[in-house]
Amino acid sequence: MLLLAVAACGDQSDQSGQGNQSDQSNQSSENSQDGQGGQTGATASRSPSQLPSAPPPAPSSVPPGPPQSRPTQGVPPGDTAPAAGQVDASALPAGYPHDVVLADGGSTVVVQAEEAGCDQVSAAAGEQNGDHVVVTVTLVRAPHGKMCPMHVRETPLPVRLAEPLGARKLLLRAGP
Repeated sequence: MLLLAVAACGDQSDQSGQGNQSDQSNQSSENSQDGQGGQTGATASRSPSQLPSAPPPAPSSVPPGPPQSRPTQGVPPGDTAPAAGQVDASALPAGYPHDVVLADGGSTVVVQAEEAGCDQVSAAAGEQNGDHVVVTVTLVRAPHGKMCPMHVRETPLPVRLAEPLGARKLLLRAGP
């Protein structure tokens, strides 16, 4: 602890341009007494500008595939909302996710779902033709009486389409 206090005092005097020779000589004698050729003390007494810099971060390599949408309130950045009336979720039972956004220029439908406790939600592309696209949403609930954690997590479910949705109708259906 004393070494750090001396090093901090030495750094302040060095930066002001009025270095104190006795502080510097005390510091160098303590560094040579550490039994490691002064490495430990020298490292601790370096100013931030003298410390070795960390290597630059590696460029991120995002694997190709569905977009990595983030659960947010509203439409995530980079995604778009389908046109009003373009999504028909009337066939989904109560409690099934029905909020969707479009990613990758409409080539990916992202169902914004919430999973609670042991529940599991998934989505998959179904029939796709010139008029409509069917996305099947499956919700598997835990068996009655099973102990499950009481937490909710937001889960985006990306579904890749053969072609962008465009003006076609998006039909959400319950899966098995």
